[in-house]
Amino acid sequence: MRKLLILSLLITTFFSCDKELSNLKLSETIPGGCALEKGNAVNNSVSSEVDKVTYSLVNGNLEILFGFNATCCGEYATKSEISGDLIVIQVTTVQEGQCNCICYYTYNFIFTSSGTNYKYKVTLDDRLTFTGEIKH
Repeated sequence: MRKLLILSLLITTFFSCDKELSNLKLSETIPGGCALEKGNAVNNSVSSEVDKVTYSLVNGNLEILFGFNATCCGEYATKSEISGDLIVIQVTTVQEGQCNCICYYTYNFIFTSSGTNYKYKVTLDDRLTFTGEIKH
């Protein structure tokens, strides 16, 4: 009986160390680019940036930066949740931009902890979806 208990503890320890998840929580979301400028761009201008998601580890915390092109003067809402080992970030259009230009919007999602072993899914409405895995 004692051998069985020790064996089960060893197996549990082995599998729990296989994919250790940190206590990840959203700390803040920082808007940038056109999200800060509120459409103060030159009319008829076009952004040369590429829609993308990048991540980095800054002072031990995970930062996920989402940048996308959209019509100037738009307004967006953000939402983030963590489900198991998946970080889900949603950016939704609140007000479609009405200005005659294209802007590059950025949102920097800052999480406490490193996010190692997590996956992410970032979406903008039904228009853009990015998925990946956090590897440091």
